[in-house]
Parts: sequence; structure tokens; C-alpha cells
Amino acid sequence: MKKKILVLVTAVLMGFSAICFASDGTDLDYEQKAVDAFMQGKNYNEVLKYMDPEMTKSFPPEQYKTMFDYMNRDLGSLKSKRMVVYQKLNGGDVLRYRAVYEKVPVMEIIAAFRNENGKITMMDMMVMEPEQKIPAKTENNNNAKK
Repeated sequence: MKKKILVLVTAVLMGFSAICFASDGTDLDYEQKAVDAFMQGKNYNEVLKYMDPEMTKSFPPEQYKTMFDYMNRDLGSLKSKRMVVYQKLNGGDVLRYRAVYEKVPVMEIIAAFRNENGKITMMDMMVMEPEQKIPAKTENNNNAKK
């Protein structure tokens, strides 16, 4: 009898945890789809359905086209991208990607999303050079310079 109760409790807990993780997975899938649509750089109307109303005001179709004209000229075509960080915040999420372009070996793509009452919208999208880490100075390095 105890084994049956233990199996039943375990099954209920596993089911509950699966439901909790599934909601994050659904949000993440949606956000990744939005990033993919945005990074194609072709169809502003497709991207528009993912964008936050504030972003649509500050990021019109002309700016979208200009951004990708610049990127295609200076970076080349996007060869690959890999998500490296998925950060859950109060009221939204941030996705960070490492991207390889035809002319530039490593860039960083950052996408910020707002989640208001289950409605997810893209607040911002940036493509930029990754931060360069400066090695910390150690006492040995300081002595070597003397």
C-alpha cells in the first residue's frame, strides 16, 4: 500500500513539474521564433507581429531595412547563431546569441522580451561586438614590467 501511494505521489509531482517547465519552453520557443524572423532581415510585416507597440514606434520599416543593408554590407550574411544565455527576469526575458557572419567571426545578438499577462512581445534587438574581457592585473604582471 505504501509503495502505491509513493508511486502516485511521485507521478503527480513529476506531472506538475513537467507542466511548470513546459510553460518556460513554450515562451522560449516563441521568443526564438521571433528572433529567427527578425534576423532574416526580409519581411518587416512578419516581424511586426512579435514587436512591442513601443518598439514599432521607434523602429519603422525604413530603419529595419537600413539596419540590414548595413549589416549585409559590413558583416556579410549570417552563417550561424547559437543561443548561449536565456535569462528570466521579472516581466520578461533576455536571449543572447553568439553569431558568425561571413565577414566577422563573432558577434553577439541580444533580444529583450516583455511578458505582460502571458502576452510576449519583443522590446529590443541588438547586434554588436561581444565585450572584450581584459585580463586582471596580477602582482606578477606588475613586477615583470619593472
